[in-house]
Amino acid sequence: MTVTIAFYKGQGVSVPQRLQEGLIRSVTRGIYSHVEMISGDALHDHFAVCLSASGRDGGVREKCILLKPESWDLVSMRMDAEAPCQFIREHLGARYDYAGLILSQVLALGRHNPDKWFCSEICAAALGLPNPQRVSP
Repeated sequence: MTVTIAFYKGQGVSVPQRLQEGLIRSVTRGIYSHVEMISGDALHDHFAVCLSASGRDGGVREKCILLKPESWDLVSMRMDAEAPCQFIREHLGARYDYAGLILSQVLALGRHNPDKWFCSEICAAALGLPNPQRVSP
């Protein structure tokens, strides 16, 4: 079984989305502004059931997303996908952690709310990485 991590490198459709994504890329010094976890294999130009936390969607959610190759880079890892995906599903509905994003990513203080999540934090926690609030897309 595999877990696929989808890294978003696309551009949002609205000016506020593009500004937010640009700010995230600037702060993290990377090309990605968002990350999703997918159970099983994922292919470009196909829809996939994605798990993550999204400010646009209000928090932790499961959503079907079309993975356009110009917008997403896919990385598959050979590992049991059940536990990481179940971890995120157990947190469905949790609010998005704007304060934690600022305190741990922008100000590098490592502070976050354990009941709220941002995208890279919940994906890193699901994979069992230490200090997931310090992980960026």
